[in-house]
Amino acid sequence: MSARLHPSLYILPGVTFLSAAAALALEIAIVRLGAPYVGQALAPWSAAIVSVLLGLACGHMLGGLVGGARASVHRLRVSLALAWFFAGLTAMAVPLLVAPVIDALSGDQEPGRLAVLGLSALVFPASVAAGLSLPVALRLCVKIADGVRPGRLAVLLAASATGSVAGTAMAGFVLLETVGAIGLAKGIGGLWIALALVILPWQELRQPLRLLALLPVAVATLLMLRPVVGKACWTETRYTCIQIIDKTLGNDGLLRVMALDEGLHSLSDRDNPTRLHLGYAALVDVLARPAFIGQPAPRALVIGGGGATLPRAWAQLQPPVRSTVAELDRRVAAEAADMMWADSPNIRTIVGDGRAVLRSLKHEPLFNVVLMDAYRSHSVPAHLVSREFNAEVARHLATSGVFLSNVIDRYESLHLVASVAATLRQTFPVVDVWITDADGAGMTNAVVAAWPNAAQASRPPQVTVDVTRWNASEAVHTEQVVWRRFDAAELARQRGLCTIVLTDDWAPVDRLLAGRPVCNTVQGDRPASP
Repeated sequence: MSARLHPSLYILPGVTFLSAAAALALEIAIVRLGAPYVGQALAPWSAAIVSVLLGLACGHMLGGLVGGARASVHRLRVSLALAWFFAGLTAMAVPLLVAPVIDALSGDQEPGRLAVLGLSALVFPASVAAGLSLPVALRLCVKIADGVRPGRLAVLLAASATGSVAGTAMAGFVLLETVGAIGLAKGIGGLWIALALVILPWQELRQPLRLLALLPVAVATLLMLRPVVGKACWTETRYTCIQIIDKTLGNDGLLRVMALDEGLHSLSDRDNPTRLHLGYAALVDVLARPAFIGQPAPRALVIGGGGATLPRAWAQLQPPVRSTVAELDRRVAAEAADMMWADSPNIRTIVGDGRAVLRSLKHEPLFNVVLMDAYRSHSVPAHLVSREFNAEVARHLATSGVFLSNVIDRYESLHLVASVAATLRQTFPVVDVWITDADGAGMTNAVVAAWPNAAQASRPPQVTVDVTRWNASEAVHTEQVVWRRFDAAELARQRGLCTIVLTDDWAPVDRLLAGRPVCNTVQGDRPASP
């Protein structure tokens, strides 16, 4: 048959492009699907990349065996179709399996490395099938053209590479915000099913086989329609899964909860903006108030706005505090104003990375309070805890002000907290760490306070605040929590903690957050782990 007339020769670059796009889009989908459980730290991203690339590599090797020298055009097309049918069905099943896999590998504990590995392994089968398609498509091109045509093979390889780029870009910049992570995974599966239907040699199949080929379509339809059980998003963005939950308070009050991915971020009281229901927020308010007193026009900078609960509370003071909020996610900022009642004229939200926003404010008056609240339960933006970042904060902070950081760490280790505090001591003369003994284990909040002027520092030995709590079997109730102050160096000595200075060049925050210390055991600028 003439290669010039064979329709498959024209179809192959297109289907190869789309298959490669689907494979890389699935990598992004699995990270976003798992984010409500394990966050979006370096480990989930690395595990997803390894799983997809390893699957593609295994698929390439398997495809070389399938597309052997004796394989006919008919067999090659059927092999491609089977691979894409398998990839499509396994991709569609991924959203249904995320919650059960996380639960099975975590038990009663916080999801750890095993859960992250199990999550990433969900996309391995589809990646193997997708990887198989490229060598089979190359062999099919050679077979149809009756010989090696370097130009045609180059087109297929280029289609695969550009498809990978296009899939990554479309998933990250367009599709996640449009259809969400579940819709993205199901759409990827549907695309592979469609590619299988396109490449099948329908005219050469007997009637029973044609009917059998429709079975994957029926299964895919069932998977598409089946609801996913797990953490449902109020809305999903390219950065996070936003969950909004309402809790009833006494006297017909309403408490609104904003959760971002795996962590509860903000609690806003509809009727009483100054009532701060989260323990760390109440403590931050106590430590920040002295910096506002006596200022004719107090100003605050909040990096990591979330539900903007504190800026909303501070806007009620007299005189009102004018807060500048740096929020990376435009949708989170919009939900804070619309759903969390943070729409005060005294709150200005700038959408962008906290450090970039900080640099853009160089010509503005100094802030009385800077709050760093961009941490998540399983991830830390390393460029927002470095010595260089702290120096930038100091340049924007009034001498009578305070820099407060809400740090999430493991209570039993506090390695990250200790290193954040040690890094702040490179810039600020007075640094305190506030922790509570109410949690005892697991992940907890710590507040690190740094003052540029020791005479202006607010340093009570302890602070008692009211916090709001609930669980599945209890109504919303109030408890008292005692925060205790430790000098940063004193805390490290008491607990025998290793501390390092975090820099833009080197900040192993994921290791510290995992509870694994990094200690100064060798000479040189970069410490080594024990």
